[in-house]
Amino acid sequence: MAENDRTHWDSVYGQRAGRAYPPPDALLVAYAPPLAEGSAPVALDVAAGLGQNALWLAARGYRVRALDISAVALARGRAEMLRRGLSGVDFVVVDLEDAAAVAACLPPGSADLICCFRYLNRALFPALRMAVRPGGLVIYQTYNVRRLESRAEMNRAYLLEPGELAGFFPGWEVWHNDEVGDLSRFVGRRPGNVARSGGS
Repeated sequence: MAENDRTHWDSVYGQRAGRAYPPPDALLVAYAPPLAEGSAPVALDVAAGLGQNALWLAARGYRVRALDISAVALARGRAEMLRRGLSGVDFVVVDLEDAAAVAACLPPGSADLICCFRYLNRALFPALRMAVRPGGLVIYQTYNVRRLESRAEMNRAYLLEPGELAGFFPGWEVWHNDEVGDLSRFVGRRPGNVARSGGS
């Protein structure tokens, strides 16, 4: 299954090679915290695709790991990073439905911020919650079942039900939670003292 997914997404991104490089997602731009001078927090861009969000974070001083199953997508992100004269992004090809791979890429307490856009694997949420340090943020946006109104061929299993997304983060401090059309959006802070990452 993983190989089929990898082949599919490599093909999709290969066909999009001529398109303009996308901007960062607006929800991330609105909620990613500004950095204190001298800090070097860690961010994870989960299901990163072309890595536009990872590059935006890196340009603002975050150390970023961009995770995706498509080597084609991540190669374009890496090329764009070099074109912009940036550094600080580690592009990692990983199957996010492989539990062992997820455990290796999302160890507990490893990130100050996690963002995920247009991807849903419900089994991944426990790892996402634990990977964020106390005081850290998750910024998450993906499609809900209203997507079926325009894309009837989509598998409902990969679409959120109304009100479902915030339920994966019980007890968290909610900064943003809404549904706009076929998109569900959530920004939440893990309870606990804010843990600032240094340069290590």
